[in-house]
Amino acid sequence: MRSPTPKQRRQELIEQYVLSRRTMMALMAFACTPGLETLLVGDNKSSKPKQLDNPNGCTPGLETLLSNDNKPSKPKPPNNPSIPSLPQNDTKATQQERLTQLGKTREEYQLGLRLPNSARVKTLPATELFSEGYEKNRVILSQKIGANQQAFLQNPKPFQSFDDYSALFPVLPLPDIAKTFRNDSVFARQRLSGCNPMELKNVLALDYNLRSKLAITDEIFQAVLNATRTRERINKTLNSAIREGSLFVTDYAILDSIQPKEKQFVCAPIALYYAQRIRGDFQLIPIAIQLGQAPGSSLLCTPNDGVDWTLAKLITQMADFYVNQLYRHLGQTHLVMEPIALATARELAAKHPVNVLLKPHFEFTMAINSLGDEVLINPGGAVDIILPGTLESSLKLTDTGVADFFNNFSSFALPTNLRQRGVDNPYTLPDFPYRDDGLLVWNALEDYVSKYIGIYYKSNRDIREDFELQNWFQVLRKPKSEGGFGIVSLPANLTNRDQLIDILTIIIFTAGPQHSAIAWTQYQYMAFIPNMPGAIYQPIPTTKGKFADENSLTSFLPGIKPSLTQVQFMSLVGTKRDPKAFTDFGVNSFQDPQAIRVLRDFQNRLESIEKRIEAQNQRREECYPAFLPSRMSNSVSG
Repeated sequence: MRSPTPKQRRQELIEQYVLSRRTMMALMAFACTPGLETLLVGDNKSSKPKQLDNPNGCTPGLETLLSNDNKPSKPKPPNNPSIPSLPQNDTKATQQERLTQLGKTREEYQLGLRLPNSARVKTLPATELFSEGYEKNRVILSQKIGANQQAFLQNPKPFQSFDDYSALFPVLPLPDIAKTFRNDSVFARQRLSGCNPMELKNVLALDYNLRSKLAITDEIFQAVLNATRTRERINKTLNSAIREGSLFVTDYAILDSIQPKEKQFVCAPIALYYAQRIRGDFQLIPIAIQLGQAPGSSLLCTPNDGVDWTLAKLITQMADFYVNQLYRHLGQTHLVMEPIALATARELAAKHPVNVLLKPHFEFTMAINSLGDEVLINPGGAVDIILPGTLESSLKLTDTGVADFFNNFSSFALPTNLRQRGVDNPYTLPDFPYRDDGLLVWNALEDYVSKYIGIYYKSNRDIREDFELQNWFQVLRKPKSEGGFGIVSLPANLTNRDQLIDILTIIIFTAGPQHSAIAWTQYQYMAFIPNMPGAIYQPIPTTKGKFADENSLTSFLPGIKPSLTQVQFMSLVGTKRDPKAFTDFGVNSFQDPQAIRVLRDFQNRLESIEKRIEAQNQRREECYPAFLPSRMSNSVSG
C-alpha cells in the first residue's frame, strides 16, 4: 500500500482536526472572557494580529472590544421615562397589567433541566438572542481562529519538547506565559493572579491537619527554604509557619472521584506554599506537591527534585485547569446565573426595580449556556475532547459546583470568601491582586446597590409588603424538588433592605466581575499547553527518577488533536465578544432619573478604580487586568 503524499497527509490532518463550520460557529458564541480582543479590532484580513505596546507587563489582547472608546456611557433620562414601581403601590388596574405580563413571560420562559441542580430555559426566547454587534465579533474571531488552525495544519509536527507547542500559534499571539512558565515563582503566582485564584487557602484558617494530609516533614520544609537562600540557614518548622499564618495549600480533593477516560489519567494533588517576607519583599514559595490524597503512597515532590518536580507542577496545573473550567467557571458562574435569571423574569414584572437592576447582568446568559449545551458539555464536545474525565463524571463535577454555590450562597460574597479561606490578611499575604482589586470593585458595587435600593424601598416594611419580591425570593430558595430553583441557603424570610442588598450584590458581582476575573485571563494561561494541559496522557508516577530530562515529559501532554482543540476553545472562551464594558448599559435599562444619577456616580467611581488598579499594576511584578472595569462585562455572556 502506497504511503500518502505530503499533500494527502495535510488534507487528512485538516479533515481530522478542523472543527466543522457549524461547530466552530457555535463555539464562537460560548463567550466567557478576553485575551484576544485585539484580534477583533482593525483589519481582520491580516495574517498576523497586531501586537500592542506592553509597557507595564499587561499581556496584549486583554483590551475590550471598545478599544477606541472603552469608557462607560453616561446615560441621560429619556423624554418619556417608564419609572419602576413597587407592585403594592400600583393601582389595581396596573397590578393586573403586571400579572398579565408575568403570565405571558412565564409562557415564554418555560423551565427545563440541564443538570440535577441547574435549571435552564426550555426554549430560548427571541429576546435572549445575541445582538448584531456580538454576532459580528463572533464571525471576525472565527476567521482568525480558522486562519490559525489552517496555518498550523500546513506543516504539523509532533511535539518533542515543551517549546514545540509554540507552533500552535502561527497566527494567534503566543501567550506570554510561554516564556516564563518554567519558573517556580510564576507557578505560585498563578494562585494569586492567574485564572483560578479561588483555590488558595490558609492552613491555619482552615484548621487544616497538614501532617495527616501530606507526607511532609520539617526536614523537607527546611531543605526547600534553604535552597532558596544563599546565606543564612533557615530552621523554621512547619508548626511555627502554621502559627504565623504563612502556610497555604491548594487541595484538589474534589477531583478524587473523577472517572478517567481510557488512556488518560486524573490526579487530585495537594500543593503546599510558604508566604515569605524578607525586608519588605514578599514571595509565595512552592514547598511540595503530593500527587494524590494518600500521604505515604502518593508521590511527594519538591523544587529540589528536578524533572520530577517539573512533572508534579504539570499535573497540578492540569488539576487547576479542570477545577477552573467545570467547577468554578461553568458551574459557579454560568450555570448558577441562569436559574436566577429565570426566577427574575418569571416572578418580577418588567417594571419592578429589582428586575430593572438585574436585567443587564443576565444579558445573553441563556443564549451562551444554550450553545454550551451543544458544543461544550455534549458528547464529542470540548469538555469531552480536552479533559481527562468521562463526560458523566465531568458533568457531576459541574453539578457539584452549582450545588455548593446554592448551598453556601452567602459565602460567595467576596469579603466572606476571602475571610473563610484565610487569604484576607494583607500582612500574611501582602500581594494578592485578586483580593486587592476585587475588593475595590466589590465595595463600589455594594454602595451602588445600596443607593439604588434606597430609591424604591424607603423602609423594611416596603420589602415585606412587596409581594412580587417575596415570590421571587421564595421561588429562589425553595428546593428543586418543591418546584424552586434550589438556593436553599438563603434565609427563611426576606425582611429587610440589608438582606436584599447583600443578595443583589452577590448576584451582580458573580455575573460580572467574578466571571471576568476567572474567565478573562484564560487564554493567557490555558492556551499554552505546557503551562496548563487539559489532560495527562501517562500514569501518575509513584516513584522518582524515571525521566531523564524535560523533553521526556511531552508524553504526558496532549497530542495534536486535543492540543489544537484546547487552543481553539481557549481562544473562544478567552475572548470578550460583547462590545459593552461593565455598567455600560445606559438607558437601555435605566430610565428613572434618580437611578441614572446613582449609575453615573457608580461609573465615575469605577473610572477612579481603573486608574488606581493601573497605578498598582505599574508596581506589580506582573500586571493583573482582571478587575479593570473597562474590560469587565456585565454578564457571563463574554
